[in-house]
Amino acid sequence: MFEPKEKSGVLHGVLEKVALPEVLDFLSTMAKTGVLLLRNGNVTKTLHFKRGIVVFATSNIPDERFGEMLLREGKITSDQFVEASKQITRGKRLGKILVEMQALSPKDLWNEVRHQVQEIAYSVFSWDSGTFQFFEGEERTGENITTSLTVQEIILEGLRRIRNRDLLKKVFPSKDIVFERVLPANRPTNLHFEEYEKHVFRLVDSERTVQEICDLSEIGEFETLKTLYIFFSIGFLHVKRRKDKFAEEQKELAEGRQIIRNYNEMYSFLYHYFLREVGPIAENIVEKYLNKLKIDQPELFQRVTLRSNGTLSEERILENIKNLEKGRKEALIKGLNEFVYSILFVIRKTLGEEHERNVLSTLRKTRPDFFGKQNQ
Repeated sequence: MFEPKEKSGVLHGVLEKVALPEVLDFLSTMAKTGVLLLRNGNVTKTLHFKRGIVVFATSNIPDERFGEMLLREGKITSDQFVEASKQITRGKRLGKILVEMQALSPKDLWNEVRHQVQEIAYSVFSWDSGTFQFFEGEERTGENITTSLTVQEIILEGLRRIRNRDLLKKVFPSKDIVFERVLPANRPTNLHFEEYEKHVFRLVDSERTVQEICDLSEIGEFETLKTLYIFFSIGFLHVKRRKDKFAEEQKELAEGRQIIRNYNEMYSFLYHYFLREVGPIAENIVEKYLNKLKIDQPELFQRVTLRSNGTLSEERILENIKNLEKGRKEALIKGLNEFVYSILFVIRKTLGEEHERNVLSTLRKTRPDFFGKQNQ
């Protein structure tokens, strides 16, 4: 039997289960404003978002502080750093002092702040563990100098810097994946790809497996895998299918397709009930809870859309579960249940417990098979 479950308002998770590019892509796509808090042991970093754009970043690592970065990279001398540090007060920051000392030009100051934000953001891509939390809403950082970095350019350069081969093993546990090339709906125009990256991208033909692409590539397996991951993370590649175990996979997918259709019947009923009671705003409310599931369970819900009749895009879910190595049916049912819980919770929260009881009573009468067997 279904039991509605409340979810925390804060998006959170562990980076071993939810890849950082997925988190950033969600915040960008949804044009979120707020602070993404990232922790790995004693290291804490933040990325500040404004309508899906990264405008500022902080780190508790001493070497990533503004002054230390300028000194390390030879932008200022030790004497200038020491002298400027002596003049720092509550209302006067290091950058302003360095400009007054003519150690930096105003243009240099803005460029170096942008550079600091970039370096902090890029560094997180090397983490093989950690946690994330996103706190939505405007926050006063006290910073007058901010920047404007798109998530796509952060992902592109951050993934380029990966040196840890184990990170890519988690992304590609099997190399029998077949990618297809696509153009994102909102194609980023500020990205520059290297010729070797274009070389790998051209090898994707909707037929070759990842292993076959690695064999043909001129840059070696590690760099090829990294490049494929870059294009996948910024939306230029989709997983089309797996080549091995084709017959077994087709059988599993047929069963999965039927399971999704059974759930979609319930989603449609619940959605239209809610739509009748609250009007067009129902779509926005239900969409919000689906977007939370994209963060909580990206392996099932990434890029899944809500159709106009309240159902979920069947083919996209099927494409996602192809990437699960085992426990596909269990993961599918668990995830689809979560969406049912979410809609029931919305109905209870918005309309009251009496409406929730009404829809549950109707479902028990119309789908007794589902209530008795869906978890078997």
